[in-house]
Amino acid sequence: MSGNTTAAAEEIEWAPSPQRRHLGEALRRLLDVVVATGAGPDELGAAAATIRELTDRLAGPVINPDFSVEPSSYRSHMSLVGGLSHPIAPELVMEVDEDGGRGQVVVGKVFQGGPGLVHGGVVALLIDHAMGCVAARPDRPAMTVRLALTYRRPTPLGVPLTVSVTLDRIEGRQLHLSAAVTAGGEVTVEADGVFLTLTPENLDAVFGSR
Repeated sequence: MSGNTTAAAEEIEWAPSPQRRHLGEALRRLLDVVVATGAGPDELGAAAATIRELTDRLAGPVINPDFSVEPSSYRSHMSLVGGLSHPIAPELVMEVDEDGGRGQVVVGKVFQGGPGLVHGGVVALLIDHAMGCVAARPDRPAMTVRLALTYRRPTPLGVPLTVSVTLDRIEGRQLHLSAAVTAGGEVTVEADGVFLTLTPENLDAVFGSR
């Protein structure tokens, strides 16, 4: 056996906690500061050492994630876009019904593209997530098969953005949706997309026994 073999980390069951959410909040604040700080080399070096030490402290047991979509689930807390405990999530939380959904988000400096603007790929991420919240339900798992965006004007950082989605129609397993991002009452991006309802065979092929 090789002496370089690394033992698998212990897996523990997911359990949400206020402390985990506070950690996510602290890291999101840190990342926004890191991309804008004018601190000098000594202070930056000291910060890096502190972060490396903290990383080593947290690199112990790992979560065995569940695939529930309940509000207290790993998936909900650690969603890349809406997760309240995720360290880079912009925290877009959608309110949805049978016909569509709507949410608000303020995107920070860590997602900057052009100066003062949200990166276009991040806008696409927000829209894809928002559409997924409308298309997919516990009784109707679905995934993106097509997403087309039209950028009407730049999307600003640091202001409330509204992401709205409409479920236009359902054709067999295909769900057709449209969406828009607005800032200050002006549409910055429009989109349309198609999601596909997943069969049990699809779920097994994509996620296996997880």
